[in-house]
Amino acid sequence: MDTSNYSKILSEFENKASLKQAIYRNTTEAFALLKKQLFKIAAKLQSDYTAKDPSVEVHFKESSKFEAELKFSGDMLMVSMHSNVFSFERSSSMFQTKYIKEDESLAYCGAIYIHNFLADSVKYNRLADEGSLIARILVNKDMHFIVEGEGALDFLYQNMADNIITEEKLTDIIERSILFCLNSDLILPPFAQIKDVTLNQKQTMLAASGYPTGKNLGYQFKAELEQNKEI
Repeated sequence: MDTSNYSKILSEFENKASLKQAIYRNTTEAFALLKKQLFKIAAKLQSDYTAKDPSVEVHFKESSKFEAELKFSGDMLMVSMHSNVFSFERSSSMFQTKYIKEDESLAYCGAIYIHNFLADSVKYNRLADEGSLIARILVNKDMHFIVEGEGALDFLYQNMADNIITEEKLTDIIERSILFCLNSDLILPPFAQIKDVTLNQKQTMLAASGYPTGKNLGYQFKAELEQNKEI
Protein backbone atom coordinates (compact mmCIF):
# COMPACT_ATOMS: atom_id res chain seq x y z
CA MET A 1 0.00 0.00 0.00
CA ASP A 2 1.35 3.40 -1.05
CA THR A 3 1.34 5.57 2.04
CA SER A 4 3.00 8.61 0.44
CA ASN A 5 -0.27 10.48 -0.12
CA TYR A 6 -1.46 9.74 3.40
CA SER A 7 1.86 10.95 4.79
CA LYS A 8 1.47 14.15 2.81
CA ILE A 9 -2.01 14.62 4.29
CA LEU A 10 -0.60 14.27 7.81
CA SER A 11 2.12 16.74 6.94
CA GLU A 12 -0.39 19.26 5.57
CA PHE A 13 -2.49 18.84 8.71
CA GLU A 14 0.52 19.92 10.72
CA ASN A 15 1.55 22.69 8.32
CA LYS A 16 -1.90 24.10 7.53
CA ALA A 17 -4.78 22.73 9.64
CA SER A 18 -3.15 23.13 13.05
CA LEU A 19 -1.66 26.45 11.98
CA LYS A 20 -5.03 27.84 10.95
CA GLN A 21 -6.66 26.64 14.14
CA ALA A 22 -3.98 28.46 16.16
CA ILE A 23 -4.55 31.64 14.13
CA TYR A 24 -8.31 31.34 14.60
CA ARG A 25 -7.80 31.15 18.38
CA ASN A 26 -5.50 34.18 18.28
CA THR A 27 -7.97 36.17 16.22
CA THR A 28 -10.78 35.22 18.60
CA GLU A 29 -8.64 36.41 21.51
CA ALA A 30 -7.79 39.67 19.73
CA PHE A 31 -11.45 40.23 18.85
CA ALA A 32 -12.53 39.66 22.45
CA LEU A 33 -9.94 42.23 23.53
CA LEU A 34 -11.19 44.67 20.88
CA LYS A 35 -14.77 44.31 22.15
CA LYS A 36 -13.55 44.85 25.70
CA GLN A 37 -11.90 48.11 24.66
CA LEU A 38 -15.03 49.19 22.77
CA PHE A 39 -17.06 48.65 25.95
CA LYS A 40 -14.54 50.65 28.01
CA ILE A 41 -14.55 53.54 25.52
CA ALA A 42 -18.36 53.56 25.46
CA ALA A 43 -18.51 53.69 29.27
CA LYS A 44 -15.92 56.48 29.40
CA LEU A 45 -17.73 58.55 26.77
CA GLN A 46 -21.00 58.09 28.62
CA SER A 47 -19.37 59.28 31.84
CA ASP A 48 -17.40 62.17 30.34
CA TYR A 49 -19.84 63.54 27.79
CA THR A 50 -23.39 62.23 27.73
CA ALA A 51 -23.97 63.64 31.21
CA LYS A 52 -23.37 67.08 29.66
CA ASP A 53 -25.60 66.39 26.65
CA PRO A 54 -27.91 63.36 27.05
CA SER A 55 -29.11 63.77 23.44
CA VAL A 56 -25.74 62.45 22.26
CA GLU A 57 -26.30 58.75 22.73
CA VAL A 58 -23.36 56.38 23.24
CA HIS A 59 -24.09 52.68 23.43
CA PHE A 60 -22.14 49.42 23.12
CA LYS A 61 -23.87 46.22 22.03
CA GLU A 62 -22.48 42.75 21.41
CA SER A 63 -24.64 41.35 18.60
CA SER A 64 -23.07 37.89 18.42
CA LYS A 65 -19.84 35.98 18.94
CA PHE A 66 -18.52 37.51 15.72
CA GLU A 67 -20.01 41.01 15.81
CA ALA A 68 -20.39 44.04 18.07
CA GLU A 69 -21.31 47.67 17.59
CA LEU A 70 -20.61 51.05 19.13
CA LYS A 71 -23.23 53.72 18.55
CA PHE A 72 -22.18 57.32 19.08
CA SER A 73 -24.68 59.99 18.10
CA GLY A 74 -25.59 59.46 14.43
CA ASP A 75 -22.77 57.02 13.71
CA MET A 76 -22.26 53.33 14.22
CA LEU A 77 -18.97 51.44 14.38
CA MET A 78 -19.58 47.78 13.57
CA VAL A 79 -16.73 45.39 14.33
CA SER A 80 -16.80 41.84 13.03
CA MET A 81 -14.51 38.85 12.91
CA HIS A 82 -14.28 36.52 9.92
CA SER A 83 -14.35 32.86 10.90
CA ASN A 84 -11.79 31.83 8.26
CA VAL A 85 -8.03 32.28 7.90
CA PHE A 86 -6.41 33.89 4.87
CA SER A 87 -3.02 34.46 3.27
CA PHE A 88 -1.78 37.21 0.98
CA GLU A 89 -1.45 36.97 -2.78
CA ARG A 90 2.02 35.82 -3.78
CA SER A 91 2.56 39.16 -5.51
CA SER A 92 1.95 41.02 -2.23
CA SER A 93 4.80 43.10 -0.83
CA MET A 94 4.34 41.16 2.42
CA PHE A 95 6.27 38.27 0.88
CA GLN A 96 9.19 40.63 0.24
CA THR A 97 9.64 41.45 3.92
CA LYS A 98 12.39 39.76 5.94
CA TYR A 99 9.78 38.82 8.55
CA ILE A 100 7.74 36.69 6.12
CA LYS A 101 10.69 35.41 4.11
CA GLU A 102 12.09 33.75 7.23
CA ASP A 103 8.78 31.98 7.94
CA GLU A 104 6.01 32.07 5.34
CA SER A 105 3.50 30.65 7.82
CA LEU A 106 3.51 34.12 9.41
CA ALA A 107 1.65 35.39 6.32
CA TYR A 108 -1.48 33.46 7.31
CA CYS A 109 -3.90 35.75 9.15
CA GLY A 110 -7.31 36.01 10.72
CA ALA A 111 -9.34 39.11 9.81
CA ILE A 112 -11.22 41.64 11.96
CA TYR A 113 -13.23 44.34 10.19
CA ILE A 114 -14.29 47.80 11.37
CA HIS A 115 -17.17 49.29 9.38
CA ASN A 116 -18.91 52.65 9.70
CA PHE A 117 -22.66 52.87 9.11
CA LEU A 118 -25.15 55.58 9.92
CA ALA A 119 -26.97 54.72 13.14
CA ASP A 120 -30.31 55.38 11.41
CA SER A 121 -29.44 52.78 8.77
CA VAL A 122 -29.49 50.14 11.51
CA LYS A 123 -32.35 51.70 13.48
CA TYR A 124 -34.70 51.82 10.49
CA ASN A 125 -33.33 48.67 8.84
CA ARG A 126 -32.49 50.56 5.65
CA LEU A 127 -30.88 47.62 3.89
CA ALA A 128 -29.97 49.65 0.79
CA ASP A 129 -27.82 52.06 2.79
CA GLU A 130 -24.09 51.94 2.26
CA GLY A 131 -21.39 51.83 4.87
CA SER A 132 -17.62 52.11 4.68
CA LEU A 133 -14.84 49.75 5.68
CA ILE A 134 -12.59 51.90 7.85
CA ALA A 135 -10.02 49.31 8.86
CA ARG A 136 -9.07 45.67 8.56
CA ILE A 137 -6.92 44.11 11.29
CA LEU A 138 -4.96 41.02 10.22
CA VAL A 139 -3.64 38.78 13.03
CA ASN A 140 -1.09 35.97 12.58
CA LYS A 141 0.00 32.94 14.63
CA ASP A 142 2.31 35.01 16.87
CA MET A 143 -0.36 37.65 17.66
CA HIS A 144 1.45 40.09 15.39
CA PHE A 145 -0.76 42.20 13.17
CA ILE A 146 -1.07 44.84 10.50
CA VAL A 147 -3.88 47.29 9.79
CA GLU A 148 -5.15 48.28 6.37
CA GLY A 149 -7.40 51.29 6.62
CA GLU A 150 -8.40 54.88 6.11
CA GLY A 151 -6.50 57.98 7.17
CA ALA A 152 -3.64 57.34 9.58
CA LEU A 153 -4.68 53.70 9.82
CA ASP A 154 -3.38 53.28 6.29
CA PHE A 155 0.25 53.59 7.43
CA LEU A 156 0.61 53.47 11.23
CA TYR A 157 0.46 49.69 11.62
CA GLN A 158 2.05 48.36 8.45
CA ASN A 159 5.07 46.56 9.90
CA MET A 160 3.87 43.15 11.07
CA ALA A 161 7.23 42.31 12.64
CA ASP A 162 6.92 45.22 15.10
CA ASN A 163 3.20 45.19 15.89
CA ILE A 164 1.86 42.90 18.61
CA ILE A 165 -1.77 42.95 19.76
CA THR A 166 -2.15 44.98 22.98
CA GLU A 167 -5.00 46.81 24.67
CA GLU A 168 -3.26 50.12 24.03
CA LYS A 169 -2.90 49.55 20.29
CA LEU A 170 -6.47 48.33 19.90
CA THR A 171 -7.71 51.38 21.80
CA ASP A 172 -5.72 53.61 19.47
CA ILE A 173 -7.24 51.88 16.43
CA ILE A 174 -10.76 52.32 17.81
CA GLU A 175 -10.23 55.97 18.72
CA ARG A 176 -8.80 56.77 15.29
CA SER A 177 -11.75 54.96 13.70
CA ILE A 178 -14.21 57.05 15.73
CA LEU A 179 -12.43 60.26 14.75
CA PHE A 180 -12.54 59.24 11.09
CA CYS A 181 -16.31 58.70 11.39
CA LEU A 182 -16.86 62.04 13.10
CA ASN A 183 -14.85 63.86 10.42
CA SER A 184 -16.77 62.22 7.55
CA ASP A 185 -19.91 64.27 7.00
CA LEU A 186 -22.97 63.55 4.92
CA ILE A 187 -22.75 65.61 1.76
CA LEU A 188 -25.87 66.85 -0.03
CA PRO A 189 -25.80 66.19 -3.79
CA PRO A 190 -26.72 69.11 -6.10
CA PHE A 191 -30.47 69.80 -6.14
CA ALA A 192 -30.64 69.49 -9.92
CA GLN A 193 -29.14 66.04 -9.71
CA ILE A 194 -31.83 64.69 -7.40
CA LYS A 195 -34.99 66.55 -8.43
CA ASP A 196 -36.29 63.76 -10.71
CA VAL A 197 -37.53 60.65 -8.99
CA THR A 198 -39.99 57.97 -10.10
CA LEU A 199 -43.03 57.11 -7.99
CA ASN A 200 -41.68 53.58 -7.63
CA GLN A 201 -38.42 54.89 -6.22
CA LYS A 202 -40.25 57.18 -3.81
CA GLN A 203 -42.54 54.38 -2.62
CA THR A 204 -39.54 52.09 -2.20
CA MET A 205 -37.88 54.74 -0.04
CA LEU A 206 -40.96 55.02 2.16
CA ALA A 207 -41.16 51.24 2.50
CA ALA A 208 -37.56 51.26 3.66
CA SER A 209 -38.38 53.87 6.35
CA GLY A 210 -36.43 56.64 4.74
CA TYR A 211 -34.17 57.69 1.90
CA PRO A 212 -31.38 55.31 0.93
CA THR A 213 -28.33 57.07 2.25
CA GLY A 214 -24.75 56.65 3.33
CA LYS A 215 -21.75 58.83 4.04
CA ASN A 216 -20.24 58.25 0.63
CA LEU A 217 -23.62 58.20 -1.05
CA GLY A 218 -25.85 61.12 -0.12
CA TYR A 219 -29.38 60.56 -1.44
CA GLN A 220 -29.80 58.34 -4.49
CA PHE A 221 -32.37 59.56 -6.97
CA LYS A 222 -33.03 58.95 -10.63
CA ALA A 223 -30.10 60.97 -11.98
CA GLU A 224 -27.61 59.19 -9.72
CA LEU A 225 -29.00 55.75 -10.46
CA GLU A 226 -28.76 56.37 -14.21
CA GLN A 227 -25.24 57.70 -13.81
CA ASN A 228 -24.23 54.60 -11.86
CA LYS A 229 -25.60 52.36 -14.61
CA GLU A 230 -23.38 54.11 -17.15
CA ILE A 231 -20.17 53.57 -15.17
